[in-house]
Amino acid sequence: MEGTLETTASDAGSQAPLPRIGVVGLGTMGGGMAARLLDECGRLVVHNRTAARAEPLAARGAEVAAEPGEVAAASDVVVLSLADEQAVEQTLFGPRGVLARLPAGGVVVDTSTVSPAFARRTAERVRATGHRLVDACIIGNGRHARQGELRFMVGGEKQIFDEVAPLLGVLGKEVRYLGGHGLGASAKVVLNLLMGVEMQMLSEAVVLAQRAGIERAAVLEMISNSGFSSPVMRYKAGVMGRKEYGDPQFRLDLMHKDMRLATGEADALGVDAPLCAETRDALAAAAEAGLGDADCAAILAHAESLAGLDPLPDTAG
Repeated sequence: MEGTLETTASDAGSQAPLPRIGVVGLGTMGGGMAARLLDECGRLVVHNRTAARAEPLAARGAEVAAEPGEVAAASDVVVLSLADEQAVEQTLFGPRGVLARLPAGGVVVDTSTVSPAFARRTAERVRATGHRLVDACIIGNGRHARQGELRFMVGGEKQIFDEVAPLLGVLGKEVRYLGGHGLGASAKVVLNLLMGVEMQMLSEAVVLAQRAGIERAAVLEMISNSGFSSPVMRYKAGVMGRKEYGDPQFRLDLMHKDMRLATGEADALGVDAPLCAETRDALAAAAEAGLGDADCAAILAHAESLAGLDPLPDTAG
């Protein structure tokens, strides 16, 4: 039944052996998943556009491919963790891309944050090449990925989901089937909408409190320890308190991209989402101010700068 099936990492270990696995995209999430798979499976093929990101995995025995097609040629399942739709398009369908060399019937697990419409179109195009795809929303961070504590919300054909669930069970403590193609992408858009708005509201509250005379550290601690907080808010409040914006777990420009996806989906479905639109615009302004490569928690730094409380940080280092 849609939306109810769950497996765990321990469940997956009792099932059939895992297929040959490749990972393309070794950012915070992709790199964490690759490290976990290497620990658990012992064999892994990886590729990243910036080759230096693959070096820690290579030192531990991963095979590093020069292009996505080489990963696919050595894999039955290829996991994608890419920044945007353009990167997914090029990685899958380019002349040296995954589909050029993935064995017939091979599966792509796309964990990239893309629009639901793009996910559905991509699944149709992948099917036409004799391959298969699921869109898998990831809930968690890089530490969760390395420790196998992610949560996956998956869209696609049920049969394909059943095949990849043991693999996802190695990476996550929850693996849930939502239904058809695009629903994994929809879940990610919805969840990142919540995170984006939460970060914006947190920054507004902190600036307002400072203007009222409450010390910055005190208000961040007050909010973090309150019932109004959440695990994500507490974590990002810590980043804000330490001003650790230059080592991003989730870049601000990617959060801006995700809010654009959310407002686009809301418009397509006829849903009024004013807070989402306001947050998108605030993130756009912060990115234009030079904070795009900083952690998304730097939305507070931008708000503080506008209020004359603190200059914008130098996040280059």
